[in-house]
Formats: sequence, C-alpha cells, structure tokens
Amino acid sequence: MASPFNTWLVTGCSSGFGELFVRQLLALGHNVIATGRNADTKLAHLKDTGASILNLDVSAPPNEIDAILTDAWNIYPGGIDVVVNNAGYILSGAIEEITPEEMEQVMKTNFHGPLNITRSLLPKLRAKGTGTLLYISSQAGWHADPGAAGYCGSKFALEGAVECLAHELAIFAPGLKVLTIEPGYFRTRAFGNINHVPPRVPEYAKFNAAVRKVEQGTVGKEPGNAEKGVAIMIDLVKGTGVAAGKQVPLRVPLGSDGWSRIRAKCEGMVNICDDWEDVARSTDIK
Repeated sequence: MASPFNTWLVTGCSSGFGELFVRQLLALGHNVIATGRNADTKLAHLKDTGASILNLDVSAPPNEIDAILTDAWNIYPGGIDVVVNNAGYILSGAIEEITPEEMEQVMKTNFHGPLNITRSLLPKLRAKGTGTLLYISSQAGWHADPGAAGYCGSKFALEGAVECLAHELAIFAPGLKVLTIEPGYFRTRAFGNINHVPPRVPEYAKFNAAVRKVEQGTVGKEPGNAEKGVAIMIDLVKGTGVAAGKQVPLRVPLGSDGWSRIRAKCEGMVNICDDWEDVARSTDIK
C-alpha cells in the first residue's frame, strides 16, 4: 500500500522554508513538486535536486492555477498527497499609505492563492480519500504590528478561512487533514525581501523610518532555526518525531517568540472576556 505522504507539492520554493522543504523531503525519499514564480530562473538552484519543477504564480487567476495543478497531479502515480501552501510576502506600510490595489495584491498571494490551490485540488483529494493541506501562516495571524497591516491582515484572514475549512472537511475525516503552522521570526530571507509601499503621506515619514529600522535590525538576528522548523513541520504532517503518538491540533506555533506572542494574545483575550462578561451577557434577550 502506498504511503499517504509519498508526493508533496510545495509553493514558494525560491528560498527559505520552501527551499528547505524541497531538500529535506527529497532526503527522506519523498517525491517533491517544487513550484514558484519565474521558475526557470528563481528555482534554477533546485533543478539538480531530483524535484519536479513547475512554474506557478499563486496569485494567478483560478483557471491558470487549475491547469498547472492538473499537470502537477499527473507527474507521479497516485497524484499529490501533501500540499504545502508556503508562498507569500510581507507588505510594509501604514494603512493610510497603502492603496487598495497594493492590499489586494498581497491578499491575492497570501490569502486567495492558498484557497485557490485548495479549491483546485480538493476534488481529487476527496476522490482519493486521503490528503493533507498544510498552510504556513505566522504569529502575525494573531499579533499585529504597526506598519504590518498588509501582512497581518492576510494572515488573519487565512487563519479564519482555514479554520472554517477544517470544520468542513471533518465530514471526510480521518482521510483529509488540515494543519496551520504559525512561525515566529525564523532566519530566512523574509525580512530582507520586504515590499515597502512608496511614501505618500509626509506625516508618516518618521514612522516609516522607525519601522524600517526595526525591520533591518531583525535581519540575521531572527531567533528561529529554519532547518529545525521545517523538520518539525514535516514531523507534524507525518506524525513522526516530535509528533509521534500525539494528536496534532489545527494550529501549531513554532519559535519561542511566536509562541510567547500568541500565548500573550490569548491570555489577554481571556482577561477581557472575564472583565466584560457582565456587559456581554447583559445584551441577551430574556
């Protein structure tokens, strides 16, 4: 009987988590379909690894994604077993300076892209009866930072949609699984590749300078080890290593910084619920 984890499709493989997924999965003997924008150039460093390389822009229209994923499904016998929705980018800028078009573009990549991929592959996964959908979110799906509305907004939205998806796919359990990983700051190229909106409102000049100083000061000082993080993500999907014998939840934070921020957010919300319980209950019809 074929393993339920034979073939993995990974988005955003040009560097960081995506590239590490490709290399670690191949070392474990899995089939890997590595995808990314402008694959001929941006994924050239992966061509000799043994991975199948496909050009895929996750922000493309759904019909284009469907066509590419149909080809991807047929590369290996049995189709695709695990989908790693990793592609994304950070948009930095104050809300007053971000245009609707810029906000929509980050949503196309970080939010609509994973959902379009999901909708494209779900019929095949349901027909097969097994499959895992992995979403690389962020501690930014819980915790907001000034200047990060584009990124945080897309991750908040993704987390909400994926939680709904998990409830919907529960009727197909245990064959179809959903997992969201919430990393803190890991030492990848993410903070060196931030997209900054152009300065548009002079009153934000000092604010933007302060935000960029923080961003630049983070590069090379991120506490998370990306190789360790990816190895644990693979364990969480397969139920091996740190996940052996455990019931893996829908959301798993990774990194001491992300873990502490998420915990603090949850504890703060519990305190608010406690402090405002009487007010909240007072609105009920009696």
